[in-house]
Amino acid sequence: MAVRKLEKSEWESYFDEWDKKYREGQVPKRDVKIELVNEDLGDQIETWWQELIGLDYDPKNDIFEIAAERHDHLIRKPTEIYVDEENGDIKNLEVIQWDGTKHIISFKTK
Repeated sequence: MAVRKLEKSEWESYFDEWDKKYREGQVPKRDVKIELVNEDLGDQIETWWQELIGLDYDPKNDIFEIAAERHDHLIRKPTEIYVDEENGDIKNLEVIQWDGTKHIISFKTK
């Protein structure tokens, strides 16, 4: 596995391409867990293992979205995105929001 920081200029195309492969079944279906880490609030689990619907970055509104079966998680004004990849597939994500909150997105293949 290799963790790398994505440049902001590649966010939209990276997640559009990955999302297309996901919808077409080129990468395995998976469940998602979303954890928030913030100095003031501590660690909080926001979503426990729900089926992932998709990932998207909207540059116009500067929002990163994780769509799950029963939850739509929006990260406004992300400043950094790190991907943990293996064989061209995403294993984990870490998105840092403008206020320093870390959103840790873990995946579990079905």
